[in-house]
Amino acid sequence: MMHLQEVIKVLRQALECSVYVAPRDPGLTYDELMEVGKRAGFQAGEINDAFPQVTTQYFGRQSNKLLPNDQVVSLWKFFSLRDDPEYRNFAAFDFLFSQLNASIRAEGGHNARLERAVVVERAMAAQIPQPDIEAAITIAIMAEFIKDKDGTLKPSSGTVYEPLPTQQRAQTMIRQRPRDEVKVKVYGFVKDVIGRRTDGRPKHVEPLDEFPNALERLGYGRFRLWWSQTVAELRRNDTHSAPLSSLVLSAALVEGSLTFVVKHARSLGLAVFRSSDFDRDPRTWKIDDLIASAASGGNDAVLDDPSRVRAKRLVETRQRIHAGRMLSEFPTTAPDLRPDEARDAKATAELVVRCVLDWLEKHPPTP
Repeated sequence: MMHLQEVIKVLRQALECSVYVAPRDPGLTYDELMEVGKRAGFQAGEINDAFPQVTTQYFGRQSNKLLPNDQVVSLWKFFSLRDDPEYRNFAAFDFLFSQLNASIRAEGGHNARLERAVVVERAMAAQIPQPDIEAAITIAIMAEFIKDKDGTLKPSSGTVYEPLPTQQRAQTMIRQRPRDEVKVKVYGFVKDVIGRRTDGRPKHVEPLDEFPNALERLGYGRFRLWWSQTVAELRRNDTHSAPLSSLVLSAALVEGSLTFVVKHARSLGLAVFRSSDFDRDPRTWKIDDLIASAASGGNDAVLDDPSRVRAKRLVETRQRIHAGRMLSEFPTTAPDLRPDEARDAKATAELVVRCVLDWLEKHPPTP
């Protein structure tokens, strides 16, 4: 139960941080939140178990973004709480509420209103960064301090908001909480994930999750399901109780990632996969040859030498599924498959697939 609470905490922090990172488009999709959870060290099953206690709402009818649930939002109403790190800019909140107060005093609570774009421009003129004032506005809307109708802001209560947030903090004696280094990391994960929406980088930071998109670009989209199923089975596999399965599945992904780029590399006339062996039916290709050829070709190589060595070691370990080969290589004592070899196999698969993705960025397929 304690471990589940750790997952819940991280996912809640991720959704909160999304508001600071992208205040005009807050929240995370299911896939984005799942990725943040995985990068924080959790697995898909426990992340899914935590979802009901993390998010229950959407930001707008047409959005697929998940937002913090009411428990998190309710904490935003108390500016006296002291967090470290604190991503809210209190000067921005003071500016927003001061603007609303001025409108209430001038127009009355019922008629008070401000244009969001105008508030943002005024705040920027007052040396408040645009993301900070945008975040303050979004949080104020979600916490129901104000209402937003097509970019027009109105106070929810119609009464002057006092004391201002910085005054609330000055009036309380609540002790500063210890610095939450996990939240710092989560903020970085969220910033990276949201950045991938628009900057042209792969949507997934995990190479095994991104490779299906590469299959599409290479013209092998029909193999997306095969790839995803193999990855899912590898991730479900217990390296302690079934190390051999991890070796076999990891090697299958290494072999697959290299196999699917052979045709593309040869079509570009690059100095990689030049062997006449690759003129034959793909079923005759051997993983040892794929690895060796992928590391050849100088600047055109897919694998560097360290990744080649690790891939070669993975294949050698995986060959223990062949009894005849074991009889030849271990004539006196049968080898023992250890969990650490299985863990290394998974890491090697991720390394090789990332090398392939990096290579495709340098040699992209033609749309």
